[in-house]
Amino acid sequence: MAPKPPTPARVLTLPPVSGRAEYLVVLLHGVGASAESFLPIALALSPDVPHAEVVVLDGLHLFDGATTGRQWFSLQGITEQERPARVRQAGTEVSAWIDGALAERDLGPERLVVVGFSQGAIVAQWLALHRQPAPMAVVSLSGRLAEDGPAAADTTSVPVLLVHGARDAVIPARLSEEAARGLEARGARVRLRVLPTLAHGVDGEVLEEVRWFLRDVLPHP
Repeated sequence: MAPKPPTPARVLTLPPVSGRAEYLVVLLHGVGASAESFLPIALALSPDVPHAEVVVLDGLHLFDGATTGRQWFSLQGITEQERPARVRQAGTEVSAWIDGALAERDLGPERLVVVGFSQGAIVAQWLALHRQPAPMAVVSLSGRLAEDGPAAADTTSVPVLLVHGARDAVIPARLSEEAARGLEARGARVRLRVLPTLAHGVDGEVLEEVRWFLRDVLPHP
């Protein structure tokens, strides 16, 4: 029997504006943050996805770099060689949680949108490539692609939005440019936006990019 995936400490939910949820939007925060700290992003986007239930979950593990906060995977002693395996483990855990959340809502496994920031964006990109069936759409904000296999190992046609700040000193914008090439090589339909004045964060311009993307790619029952 497969081990039970970790359980998030908190799950914050915004019900669909229109009534019954037609799909599920899952938001993944950055390392050391929490569901509560990422809730304003969910509140800002919820009106633009009126047929979706928007869910913000805590990172599945306690942040091991401070006394508060959550994480999807540890950064302690991480190397370029080790990162893909840690991301794979985190993505597998998050995907298992999503399976349960979709089943609870009687939604098909493809009725999923993932929006991630920073470490959450790294996990979101992993889900774009490896979750089967693929999500309806994936949004990566200030993220990177962490893969250790050949380009043809997994293919997908999922639409992916990559948004990054040119002034990001935490995860350089070139890593989203590299991610765009890697995702496109695997079949993803990528939209890349590098914002010239943005550092490592989410501002109104980022949210507007996300809104336009979601309006373009999501069905409107």
